[in-house]
Amino acid sequence: MRRPVLLWLLLFALAFLGLGGLYGGIAMLSDPTGGSLQMTEVLPLLPVPNFILPGLFLLFVMGLVPLFLIYALLKRPVWMWAEPLSRLTGRHWAWLGTLSVGAVLIIWLAVQGLMIGFKE
Repeated sequence: MRRPVLLWLLLFALAFLGLGGLYGGIAMLSDPTGGSLQMTEVLPLLPVPNFILPGLFLLFVMGLVPLFLIYALLKRPVWMWAEPLSRLTGRHWAWLGTLSVGAVLIIWLAVQGLMIGFKE
């Protein structure tokens, strides 16, 4: 089955986001001070004492979820727990998941920008 070019662009963006989230999350969890990412000067600007919580967020929400959505968009599995989402939107549930990840990414970046902007 041929898939549209825009789907492949979306899958590439999800892979980029997922791999970046995995890298950033693992780096933040392995060095919660931010030294390995050269982010020690950013930590005082944030409302957290170390990078453990942002690292967990990056690892799971911005790392594993986008990679899981790539699988779901390609294979279109039918799972009982996700079927209400498909009925709600009229599309496969993975599309709503992808939109949700995009919204969370926008909110994450906006909040981070606002926090750093207010403290400077």
